[in-house]
Amino acid sequence: MKNKGIKTNVCTFNFLICAACKSGKWEEAVLLFRNMIDCGAFPDIVTFSSVLDALCKEGKTAEALNLVEEMFRRGVKSNVVTYSSLINSLCHSAQWKEATRLFNRMLDEGIAPNVVTFTTVIHALCKERRTEEALSVLELMSQRGIRLNIFTYNSLIYGMCRTDQWAEATRLFDEMVVQGVLPHIITLTILLDALFQGGMPEEAHKVVEAKVKYGMELSKITCSMLIDSYCFRGKMDKAKKVIDLMVIQDHVPDIASCYKALVNGYMQAKRIGEAFRLVEEMIEQGVMPDLETLKALRGL
Repeated sequence: MKNKGIKTNVCTFNFLICAACKSGKWEEAVLLFRNMIDCGAFPDIVTFSSVLDALCKEGKTAEALNLVEEMFRRGVKSNVVTYSSLINSLCHSAQWKEATRLFNRMLDEGIAPNVVTFTTVIHALCKERRTEEALSVLELMSQRGIRLNIFTYNSLIYGMCRTDQWAEATRLFDEMVVQGVLPHIITLTILLDALFQGGMPEEAHKVVEAKVKYGMELSKITCSMLIDSYCFRGKMDKAKKVIDLMVIQDHVPDIASCYKALVNGYMQAKRIGEAFRLVEEMIEQGVMPDLETLKALRGL
C-alpha cells in the first residue's frame, strides 16, 4: 500500500494490530502502533485497547502504564475494557497503589466498573489476605447495584477461609444460595476444607447437604472427614445422617471405611445396640465388615 502511494488509515492499522495481538506478537503490535503515529493515522480507543491488552497479558505493566498516559495526553477516552485489563494486570503484579489510582480515575471519569472489574480487584485483594479492603470493594459493588457472580463469591469465600473468618465465609455461602447463584464444586471444596480445619463440622454438614441438593458428588475424603469429626465429638446421630446421604448417592466410593468409623464411634459411645444394627445395615447394603470391626464386636 505504501509503495503504491495508498494512504493507510486507523482501520488498516487496527486490523494489523489486533491480528498481531491475537498471535501473541506484542512487540510487533507496539511497532505497528508507533508506525501508525508516524504515518499520521491517529490511534483510537480500539487501537489503545488492543495494545494495552497485549502488554497486560505479557505482564508489561510499565509499558502499559506509559501507553495509558499517552492515551490520556491524546484525549482518547478510555472504556471499561481498557481499565479492566490494566487493573487486572496491576493487581496480579501486586501494584496495589497504581491499581487503586486507576480504579479511582475510572470512577472520576464516570466509567462504571462492571462485575469483571470488581471481581478482579476482590480476587487480588483476597489472595493477599486483604479481606477488609475486599469487603469495602464489595460494598461499593452493592451500592452500584452490580450483581455478584460465581467468581466473585468464590474469591470472597476463599479470602475469608484463608484468614480464618469462618462465620463470614458461611454467610457468603448462604447469601449466594439465596441469590440463586449455583455453588460451584470449587466453592464447596474450599469452604468444606476450611470448616473442617476450623473445627466446625456442623457448618460443614450444612455445606454437604447443599452439595446433595445441587446434585454434586460427595467425595470419599469429604464424607470421611465429616463422619470422623462427628464421631470424635460423640455426635453419632449427625454422623449417621452423613452415612444416609452417602447411601442415597450409591456412586460414592469407599463407603465401607465410613461405616467402620461410625461403628467404632457407636461402640466408644457405649451405644452397642446401634453398632450391631449398623453392621446389619452394612451387610444389607452389600458392604462386609472388615476383620478388625468383627473382632471388636465379638469382644462385646
